[in-house]
Amino acid sequence: MKKIISLLSIALITLSCTEGDNAIDYVLDNYGTGAVLKGSPLPQDTDFNFYGPSGTFAIRLEEHDKEDGNLFKDVEVYVSAAGGAEALHTTMPASAFTKNDKGLPQADLIVELADAASTLGLSPDQIPGGASMVFRLVLNLTNGESYTAKDAASSLTGSYFRSPYQYNKIIKCIPTAPVPGDYTIQMNDSYGDGWNGGFLTVTIDGTSTKFDIAGASGTGNFTVPEGTSTFSVSWSPGDWDSEVTYSISHQPIGGGTSQVALSEGPNPGEGTAGKTMSICPTN
Repeated sequence: MKKIISLLSIALITLSCTEGDNAIDYVLDNYGTGAVLKGSPLPQDTDFNFYGPSGTFAIRLEEHDKEDGNLFKDVEVYVSAAGGAEALHTTMPASAFTKNDKGLPQADLIVELADAASTLGLSPDQIPGGASMVFRLVLNLTNGESYTAKDAASSLTGSYFRSPYQYNKIIKCIPTAPVPGDYTIQMNDSYGDGWNGGFLTVTIDGTSTKFDIAGASGTGNFTVPEGTSTFSVSWSPGDWDSEVTYSISHQPIGGGTSQVALSEGPNPGEGTAGKTMSICPTN
């Protein structure tokens, strides 16, 4: 019986090795190599802001191919906005890249909001707040191969290579001055026992008003008048900030469309940290 089992084991091992070798041979005979365009954010990268207008898209590009950059031809940079047609913004030739400490081609791509809009034949204020501006990159090799967003597998977009070939920048609406209007604060406590000593402080031209709740929810209201010079919202921590959430909605004076300007929590940032309003034009 032991001899039969041994013979069967040998047969199975032999068969498995044969089948495995065949599978490996197939993979080795049929796999292909491509190229990767790694993108890393630069300190110059800032929010695109409808008001201003201002903002910069800035990434450092690093090209990888099977010949360590020797197949690199150029990178085409396309831009589109609000779901519209895209246009070629610039072409970065291999000669514009320099070898980094890893021996790979590297260059910085820096695009101002106004320049990207100009490529589309638009002024920045023609791109609505809340819309996306999309930068799509195409990597071209000297052997005729090209790679772009459709070729970026999920294993590349979130890994060391960070190579999605496409980057979205939301056009935010960060006011450069206090926005007049009627504001409503929706305050909530997930446990239902109030903010346990925590409270919001709204300061308008040096005059401060405190807002908090004693139960599960509540609302507060304030107005930022025309001509206001300074306006801020600050959070003072309580005992159970993990239960705290709030949102502040803005409505133009005299009526109009209301929109959420700020939402925070659980665990709101202490002081004014994280209290940037976003209020887009509604007309």
